[in-house]
Order: sequence, then C-alpha cells, then structure tokens
Amino acid sequence: MVAGIQNRQQTMAVSGLLVVTRLSKIAISLSAARRYVQKTLFIQLYSKEYQNRSAPSFSRAINTIYSSSVKWCGDLDVRVITNNLKPNNTKKLTDKFEVLLFDNCFSPSETITMSNIFQTKEVIRLLEEEPADIENADFVSDADADNVETYENVVLGGTFDRLHVGHKILLTEAVLRARKRVVVGVTDDNMVKTKTLPELIQSVDKRIEDVKQFLNSIDKTLIYEVVPISDPFGPTKSDPDLDLIIVSAETMRGGEKVNEIRRSTGLQELKIHCIDLVEFEPDTDVKEAKVSSTNTRLDLLGTRIHQPREHSQLPLKPYTIGVVGSIASGKSVMTKRLEKFGAKIIDCDKLAHELYEPGEVCYDEIVTTFGESILSDDGRIDRKKLGAIVFSKAELLEKLNGIVWPSLLKLLKSRIQKIYEEEMCPVIVVEAAVLLKAGWKDEFHEIWGIIVSKEEAISRLMERNGLSHDEAEKRWQAGIDNYTVVQNADVVFATQWKHEFTQVQADRAWTMLTEHLIKLEKANR
Repeated sequence: MVAGIQNRQQTMAVSGLLVVTRLSKIAISLSAARRYVQKTLFIQLYSKEYQNRSAPSFSRAINTIYSSSVKWCGDLDVRVITNNLKPNNTKKLTDKFEVLLFDNCFSPSETITMSNIFQTKEVIRLLEEEPADIENADFVSDADADNVETYENVVLGGTFDRLHVGHKILLTEAVLRARKRVVVGVTDDNMVKTKTLPELIQSVDKRIEDVKQFLNSIDKTLIYEVVPISDPFGPTKSDPDLDLIIVSAETMRGGEKVNEIRRSTGLQELKIHCIDLVEFEPDTDVKEAKVSSTNTRLDLLGTRIHQPREHSQLPLKPYTIGVVGSIASGKSVMTKRLEKFGAKIIDCDKLAHELYEPGEVCYDEIVTTFGESILSDDGRIDRKKLGAIVFSKAELLEKLNGIVWPSLLKLLKSRIQKIYEEEMCPVIVVEAAVLLKAGWKDEFHEIWGIIVSKEEAISRLMERNGLSHDEAEKRWQAGIDNYTVVQNADVVFATQWKHEFTQVQADRAWTMLTEHLIKLEKANR
C-alpha cells in the first residue's frame, strides 16, 4: 500500500511511469521526471476523453511529448503508452515500474488504485499546484478529429538505427492507426552501406529486436511483423492485405512509388499518412537539422562504443592506447592532437624503419628474401622499391610482416618502458596500423580507431604519395577495413570532415580518458 504522495526520492529509478494529465505542463513534467528516472521513462495520458475518442486523435499530443523530450529529457528513453487509448482493450502491459510520477495531485484512493495497477510502491507528485480538471485535459483539439480513421493492416519501413524520437513517432503513428497488424520493414546490412558512417550502424538483427521491443512495450493489442528488407519496398510490393503506409516528409515519394508498383501488379493502392520530421538545431554544420540516426552516430565519435577489456597482464602505468585505422585515415594527425593533451607518442611505422637499417635484426633477412634490387646506392633498404613489390601480391606482404612484426613488438615494448621511466608520463599512445593484423590487441589497455571513407582515403593517397588510382586502391585494400576497425576499437574517430569537428572528437575522448584514469587511480589506492 502507498502511504501517501512523496515529493522527494533518495535514489534514481531505472524505469518509471509518468502519468500526464495536462499537455500544457509537459515541459515542466519532463524536466522534473529526469530527477527521478535514469534510463526509461514511460508516459501514460490520463483523461476520460479517450473513452469517446479514436486512438489517432491523440497523435498530436503524443508527437508533442516526444518532440519536447528532445529538449527536456536528455538521454532518457521516453516511451508513450498507447494501450489505454484503444477502445475495448483488455490486454495489460506487463512492464513493472519502480516509481510512479504524477503531474497532478490525485486523491488518496486514486493514488492507491494507480499504484496497484502498475505494481509500484513509490509515488511522487511533480507539480506543486492544485489539481487540474482532468475532465478537460488538453490532449485532443477539434483539429485532431479530422484524421482519425483506423485500418486493419498498417506498414512502414526504415533503418531504425538506435531508436530516436523520430522513429518513435513514426512507429507510434502506425500503432495508433492499426486495428489488427503492424508490418515494419527494416533495411538489411547491405542497404545501409551508402549512409553516413555505415560502420557504426547496428546489425539488422539488433535493429529488428529493438523495434519489436519498443512496439510491445507501448501497446500489446496488435500483431507485429518486423522483417528485414533488401530493397526499398519490402512487403509493400506483394502483401495484398496492407491498407495504410506511414511515411515521413522526406520519404513521401517512396510511398507514391509503392503505389505505382502495386497498381502495376493489380494490388490495392495504400492510403498514405505522412508525418513531419522532428526539427533539431545542430551544434555543428556536419549534422542534419533534424533528429536523425546520422546525428546519433556522429555523437558516438570520440566516445566509448565498447568498454575496454580487463588486462591483468599489463601494468597500470603507463596507460597505453593503440591507435589503428586504414591507410590515410588520419592516424598521425589524431596522435598529434593527443600529444598536445600530454600523451607521449610512438609511431610504430617509424620504429619499424630502425629494423630496416643495415646491421639491425631484420635487415639481412629482408634483403635475402626480396633481393638486392630493393637497396639504394648507399646500401639501405629503399622502402618505396620494397613497397612496390610487397603490395603487388598479398603473399609477399605476408612474408615481410612475418619477418618484421615479432622484432617490432619486442622493440615497441622496450621503447614504451624506456619512455615511461625517463619521462613518467601517464599515457603513451602508439600509432600502429599493423596492430590488429599482428595480433597485438592485448598489448594495450585500449584501442582507438580512425576511420575515413574509401574514396577519401584513396584521394589522400594519390595526393600525398603521388600514386595512380589503381596503386592507391591496392594500398587501401592491403590495409584493414573500417568495419574491422570499429569492431575492435573502444573509441572511434572519423576524419573526413573539417578539422574543427575532428578536434571536437579528440576533446571528447581525452576528457573521457582523464575521468577514467582518475577513477582507476582512486580504485587502486
């Protein structure tokens, strides 16, 4: 039983339910709710109005809540429940909430009833004001009554990478307007390769799982079919039972194309319902002026996308970071930025040069393997001549790596220890393009990866090294691809935009690293 309404809470809940009675107070309510919930905030509209309204009547109110959450809820995962808006609904949501929040002061009996329904013991009143007239809540206007038709089967499609409020509005519109079934087409991994930062897009299986979970968390009255699609049309070109397609302003033409295809095959045309994009004020000209997955991926740059593994075999100091990336991805430029923050830098490529010198451990074996034609007039190995040979055939490059890598790792470990003993620097960054292929991942506390598009990398190689397009592409093919970098890196940077945006990424990563090292220091005192 709930003893009464609390105005304060000692610890933040992982999930909570906010009961909204006044849309005009939503900004205040959302802002206040952030103090009590740290992960998922469910919202239920509470009004006797919906007993006599069609579910789509609440579209404007729900869109307003989601749009407001962009500004007022930060990283909170906000989800508006639609279960209770459906007529004659007997299915209950199974989610349990740690805390129940109200924007209005209910009577003691109402409070107890609501807390029992949602199986929560903690009830908090957010707004310090007299109760509003719940009979006249402002969820539905006269204009909302014009577009309230519902349909048996509703379809929509998209990438749905890391669900944001734009996705939630799109999916919720489908849920509000469907009486029986919602079909969602999710673009497969091959279809997303032309998008910005495709390497950071979640797998199609993960995206499908997230869409299913979201839909089932807001409404259990419908059948959901969430399927991968390998073309822009998916089930719409063949499913005869579909009635309505939900599109956004930028995909309206796609909806019209769907109907062209259906007409050509004798299928019934779909009604088209278009929603507006959620506007967003970008903090950099790299971003789009709308809420989008592209912006979300851009915000991931310079942050942890994977948690570093424990490396009990490594000393706590110095803290070592291996920097990897494809050729011409901008590794050297990034390490120079990190050097300005105070890190000491080791360039593994330059370190390897020492092993090529006459009298050094690898010199004789390289000359024996590849012939004296790779030597310059002074007897030193001409790396350009050697490169022309080894980059022509993969097996020749593998031979060279087999000679150099073991000795290079030994020299690298020695150099790291020497720098730390002489300069006592807490962070040493190693630029090592070979790190992953050489199997050195466990030799570093963290791996930071640099990516750039293939086209940009080839362009840089042609300009920097004076190579032809074919020569540059061979060099690029011989390195690691962006997907491998992202898969193995704890932090990812992209350098294909302005230098200022790369600096933003570096600043973000260094701040995060500094905080991490402080925590490690405290934990090991």
